[in-house]
Amino acid sequence: SQLRSRRGLALDTTGIDLAIHRAPCADKLRFEIIGRDSHAGIAPERGVSAIKTAARAIAAMRLGRIDDETTANIGTIRGGQAINIVPRSVVLEGEVRSHDPAKLKRQGEHMIACLEQAASETSREIDGVVVRPEIRCEIISDYPFMHVPLESDMVTLVRAAGEAIGHPLTVREAGGGSDANIFNSHGIETLIIGTGMTHVHTEQESVRVADMERVAEFLVEVMKRA
Repeated sequence: SQLRSRRGLALDTTGIDLAIHRAPCADKLRFEIIGRDSHAGIAPERGVSAIKTAARAIAAMRLGRIDDETTANIGTIRGGQAINIVPRSVVLEGEVRSHDPAKLKRQGEHMIACLEQAASETSREIDGVVVRPEIRCEIISDYPFMHVPLESDMVTLVRAAGEAIGHPLTVREAGGGSDANIFNSHGIETLIIGTGMTHVHTEQESVRVADMERVAEFLVEVMKRA
């Protein structure tokens, strides 16, 4: 590594006067469903719709906030060729996040099980042969779990800096991942700092200039004390 520092801050969460010391691990998910194409008007019974299989699987999945440590999402769906063709293939992409690696694994397995069940339910006999949609699954680790102890030097430092400028920090856990997850996994003790941004990942995402100035003041104080 070219980094000599063993401590750091990642400016990457909502809120102001906020430090995140604990953040989840996450997996990226890619599911491909392969059915059989056919003319939708002339011979629909000779097709196996990948979109129908995907819809049934997604409807059965536990998604959104699973519990206080775990979330899951299907974020993109791509498939089909034309409105008059029974769709042969669909690709689903999503993610799972959790503060508990065991729960992360279980949620991914649950989503795969829903796909396999949907494939069985949407199989059909064509020319005397049962045609079952093929399910291809890829799960890739996106970033590791992060936990900086509340009694750590880094938490003590940011709390002291906040107090010094008259803006005490709240230190808590969060559901988002950031560069801090990666740095911590390499032994660089890193907290996530709130920047004041709001409505993140939407067209209304914004941050107040006053909040940017407040964060800058805080960072200067941290550097003075580091």
